[in-house]
Amino acid sequence: MKLNTMSARLGVVAVASALVLAGCGGDDSDSSDADTDTDTSDTGEADSGSESGAQLYFVDGNTADYSEDFEPGTLTGVRATYPGAELGDAFKERLLSVDPELQDFTYGPESYDATIVAALAAQAAGADSGKAVGSKMQEVTSGGEKCTEFKVCIDLINDGTDIDYDGVSGAIELNSTGSPSSATIGIFEYAEDNTYAPESYTDGEIPDVDSVKDSQKITGDIPKGDGTLTIGTLLPQSGDLAFLGPPEFAGVDLAIQEINEAGGVLGKPVKDIKADSGDGTPNIAPSETDKLLRGGADVIIGAASSSVSLSVIDKITKAGVAQISPANTSTAFDTYDDEGLYFRTAPSDVLQGSVMANLVLQDGFDNVAILARQDSYGEALAENVRTFFEESGGTVVSYKLYDPNAANFSAEVNDIKAQDPDAVILISFDETKKLVPELIKAGLGQTQE
Repeated sequence: MKLNTMSARLGVVAVASALVLAGCGGDDSDSSDADTDTDTSDTGEADSGSESGAQLYFVDGNTADYSEDFEPGTLTGVRATYPGAELGDAFKERLLSVDPELQDFTYGPESYDATIVAALAAQAAGADSGKAVGSKMQEVTSGGEKCTEFKVCIDLINDGTDIDYDGVSGAIELNSTGSPSSATIGIFEYAEDNTYAPESYTDGEIPDVDSVKDSQKITGDIPKGDGTLTIGTLLPQSGDLAFLGPPEFAGVDLAIQEINEAGGVLGKPVKDIKADSGDGTPNIAPSETDKLLRGGADVIIGAASSSVSLSVIDKITKAGVAQISPANTSTAFDTYDDEGLYFRTAPSDVLQGSVMANLVLQDGFDNVAILARQDSYGEALAENVRTFFEESGGTVVSYKLYDPNAANFSAEVNDIKAQDPDAVILISFDETKKLVPELIKAGLGQTQE
């Protein structure tokens, strides 16, 4: 599901700036038109003799440290995009104080902000129930007096002042359906050691939906709750996105620590309950969600994968609990019937799609292939990249959706090879470790000097 009008898509404004981190999403959906190539070819053995190569691009779902997975130089020059503002050393040190073993900080800031915003919303509502928190989420992130620290913000609330919390992940500014109305996308490049580093950052605005349905609004009585705000975390300890788990858990833990050091919410310490979302394996999340609901969670932070969130969103919101994801980017949430209780601190794929399309064109590639996992995340981001790329004059010579659970991807890779693209935009999760070798075998990997 996309934003309602093409004019809304064209309203995305990308403004280049300078120096960050963060990323991801996905809904398992059955798509009968996954193969929409302009042409296809036989799916025999890939041609390993090609020397032409093709520029590779990654996105938030597969921008990770591959230093232990590929031979040195395999990813040299690969470029990537994912959401997140520039992360200062001071905040990194705060996250490391919670988890000294952190290897990166992806979605740590968004997880921290999701927790802080929920706590501020509960304080503003004077109640800790999920509906009470949801009723104030947008209010505490826009239109009031700017504040960036929990203690300062909560003191303003207690003084009767409307606040506008700006977090470590950005301005947030939640729109009418609970998504950021502006955000930053980082552009990264891989080095010889198969690790990535920031190159630049792009800011952009994300148009709101044309209208909000009644099924996207909080209705009925708003319970007070039991007086103690309980935060549940549904984040990846296992699954395809397990590499995102440590910084996300650290972000939540840091926020709760700082909230409680500042006096808590409604005069009491915030409690937390942890669960494994098993992102990339949606059958794990429902039982883990039940665990959080039985534990009395008022707010659930997660999941990282959009497909996992979509597998449990009805269970959460119908229980009157607020759900806030630090990493969901699928456009499916823009119009989802969430009873006004779903929020996210990561931006919709509309923005990343625009930034990626512009990046590829600026790099001089106007005939590209898009290879994306077949789920809500992959399909939504791939469609946004294709739309913006074609609107800007580029040609998508191959558009392939694949089953992420497939034993191999030779058919898709060979079909792409037949179209001879200048670049390949790979929208995937952990299966990148399988896809890259197949792309290289077909002569579609990075051209090495």
